[in-house]
Amino acid sequence: MVDGDGPSTSGPVAPREVKYCVPPEFNDYLPKDSDEHKKLKMAQEAAAEAGIEGLSLESLPTQELPPKQMPGNKGKKKKSSKSEVVLERNTRNKKKCVTTISGLDQFGVKLSEASKLFGKKFASGASIVKNAEGKEQIDVQGDCLDPAVELILKQFKTIKKSNIAMIEGKKKVPYFDDEDDDEDES
Repeated sequence: MVDGDGPSTSGPVAPREVKYCVPPEFNDYLPKDSDEHKKLKMAQEAAAEAGIEGLSLESLPTQELPPKQMPGNKGKKKKSSKSEVVLERNTRNKKKCVTTISGLDQFGVKLSEASKLFGKKFASGASIVKNAEGKEQIDVQGDCLDPAVELILKQFKTIKKSNIAMIEGKKKVPYFDDEDDDEDES
């Protein structure tokens, strides 16, 4: 026989001792009484204690961090968002109109109740839909922009004339002029 081609016949071979190791992702599923599980828990507790002892509040920096800016903001301050009700008149199929009312929920108005009110008052369909930004708004079938403003002011006392705006030619403009507010207050 050539050396190294098989088991040697010179004597009995001592058994090899093989240690089996469980991958870390399986350690949570080991039986609670196994040696591997006990070693894992001891190692976790020792690491936790060592990590907690090294922590202190003195090591933290005391400087205040500047507020984060959104990409493209380039140092401009964000405009404070003013709560307002925005009305818009959209035309569909050349002759049909849809009036969109958004921002009522900022004043604590329940949109489901408001859409029922608009539907009954104007004898048309009114539904709650989500716009492109994910905010809910009310769509009322028909051209009822002016009567909707009157109904909003009459029905919801928390909304003032200065809080109502309309979209006219892709621009948001206040519905009431400032002169009208001065006449009503005196």
